[in-house]
Amino acid sequence: MAEQADNVAETTDPLVLLPSEIVLRIIECAELSSVASLTQLTRAWHAFIDETHQDAIYSSPTKAERPLQTKNFDFLSDSLNYNKYYNNLQSWKDLCKRQTLLSRGWKRERPITRETTIQIGNDPIWRFRPDFKRRIFLSTSQMGGMNVIDMDSGSLLWRLDADKVRPFAHLEYDNGTAVWDREGDAVEIWKTDVEGANLAKGEFKRVAVLEHDRQTRGFQLTGNTLCVVSSEKKGYIYDLAGEPTLLREIDIENGAVGHLDQGEDVVAYSLGDKGYHFFDKASGASLGVLHPKNTTKVYHIVHPTSQLDCRLGVGSGGRASDTYPPKFPGRNRTVPLKIQKGELSIHSLVDPFYGPELAEDEWGAGMLDGDMFAGVSRAGRVFICSDWRKALASTAGFEQVTANLECDSNGTTFDLGGWLAIRSHKVMFETQDRAYIVGLNDDNTLKAHDENPERPSYAYATSSAAQLAVPVSFGKI
Repeated sequence: MAEQADNVAETTDPLVLLPSEIVLRIIECAELSSVASLTQLTRAWHAFIDETHQDAIYSSPTKAERPLQTKNFDFLSDSLNYNKYYNNLQSWKDLCKRQTLLSRGWKRERPITRETTIQIGNDPIWRFRPDFKRRIFLSTSQMGGMNVIDMDSGSLLWRLDADKVRPFAHLEYDNGTAVWDREGDAVEIWKTDVEGANLAKGEFKRVAVLEHDRQTRGFQLTGNTLCVVSSEKKGYIYDLAGEPTLLREIDIENGAVGHLDQGEDVVAYSLGDKGYHFFDKASGASLGVLHPKNTTKVYHIVHPTSQLDCRLGVGSGGRASDTYPPKFPGRNRTVPLKIQKGELSIHSLVDPFYGPELAEDEWGAGMLDGDMFAGVSRAGRVFICSDWRKALASTAGFEQVTANLECDSNGTTFDLGGWLAIRSHKVMFETQDRAYIVGLNDDNTLKAHDENPERPSYAYATSSAAQLAVPVSFGKI
């Protein structure tokens, strides 16, 4: 009977019946959990998947996140990673495993986190930018100056004093190019990779100063493209690949508040209570306005009951010594958040002043990520648009792809919307001395807690003590 059963199994086993090319195609469409189960099925399946065809299976775009046509791990040298998570990879299966574990961790209600505290002088940091490729941190401070810190040792590599970089200087950085503003409506361009210059690690050299005849309110750098905005009806687009070149001036409305962001072909300016204005980078033509006051879908965050909840964790039994400074991975540094439909009935548990109503709210930091756009307001509202092109195309499209998320804030700690970052279907922002990470669905839409969102949302304290809290600097990473 046993021999008969073995014969039946062999005649029904796809590995026996089908050509290898067909089996590989089926495995390409299978979930990773199913592939793992197949390796445990028989020795033949284990050998087929984890020995003979391992690279072909695990390097598939359906298994490992990687650029198309990639044949090795060189693309990971630019990975946005602090703890060298992808170092010493042995195989495509190893990459697939690490990416799966990382994704699984982000999807936990309370992700396991590590925190590192680096002392950068004695002055509060104002702007902060990482370079994971060169392993350095750049920062400006509230008292002036610019510091470059070694990411691995925490040591100071290079510094410009306060007489060289003004207090509260805005800082932009991308792949070896740093930009900050100075008095007199000008921005300075500094580079660490300068041909013919023998610069040590972390050292920069000034290559240009861009003067403007209008008040400069803000600027944003992506790749070699620098976008600058003035509150006096002008936007500027520069190419910094070689000698800085002004590509285009854009006519905008008066009153830009200084927040802007750019995509591959678009630049978006915040005009405060007038919403976000979009322009084509190539032609300078206006593409339209997204105004969050026109949004019909409203959600709100059910907040932690106190700052202490964000420091120790609700019901975690954590101790302050476990959390700050942390020594080990742990789940007690974040607090799960619930998102519910409808407006927030009480905007502040402390102050009866609710801040401006939606129609009068001022919109500050805004950010693009492909077709997605998000912005934050003075009153602690977050505007989420899953497809800004569709939203600009029609009123019906706008209503379909936009939503406002209300937070418990009276506006007293916001500087025109605080700071913002969006990446990998998550929105990160700060209000009331807490940083929030709101998980979105795969299509970048928002779901309430009872609608089974695809990613969790959680908060953490921006400081170990409320009296030490300062505004958080986020960037496009």
